[in-house]
Amino acid sequence: MYSLEHPQMDESFLKLDSTVNEVMNLLRSIVKPTEAETSTEPEESSDCVTDDNFMATVRQNPENAPNKDKDRFTFMRQVEVDQAERTKARLERERVAQIFRKLGNADYRQGNYENAVRMYSQALENIKDSPVLYINRSLSYIKLSQFKRAIIDCDFVLNKLDEKNMRAWLYRAMAYKGLNDEASYDNCIKYVRKYHSKQLEFIDSFIEKMNNMQ
Repeated sequence: MYSLEHPQMDESFLKLDSTVNEVMNLLRSIVKPTEAETSTEPEESSDCVTDDNFMATVRQNPENAPNKDKDRFTFMRQVEVDQAERTKARLERERVAQIFRKLGNADYRQGNYENAVRMYSQALENIKDSPVLYINRSLSYIKLSQFKRAIIDCDFVLNKLDEKNMRAWLYRAMAYKGLNDEASYDNCIKYVRKYHSKQLEFIDSFIEKMNNMQ
């Protein structure tokens, strides 16, 4: 046990110097770095991050690498196949539409205007971008005194398919004539003359015939 007397009065205190020296030496040995520790050269290691291995990469087996040329060829081949199939389907729809159009024309000539409308409508189910089908159906509507329906068909042609279509303008004029809308009738005649100035003789003949039908 430690003595409670004053250190100078304790004989064991005389031995304190050697004890302190030992402690100081021990501290110096702990604090002083070894030569190995003071080296500034980086230690080489397989785990060391360098400019070469900073980015993570995956080495791919050349045998398993994707063949871009093959993929491109496959894609283009598929596009060609799809285009060919669409063309074939379009031709088939046109063939069917032609059959219904001819049936509609036959019904129109026989005065079967309602059935003509049905035939032209069936044709339009197959081909929706044919001005002839809309124009023929509009004329059938005019014969049935369904003037507003006729105007709708003519407007579709003029707005979506062919803004200068002569018969669409003339049949539109006929429909407005049937509705006693003289202003719209005159407007149609003005535009058909403007767009087809080289066919004024035919236009005048059509107008005369139309007026005689009233």
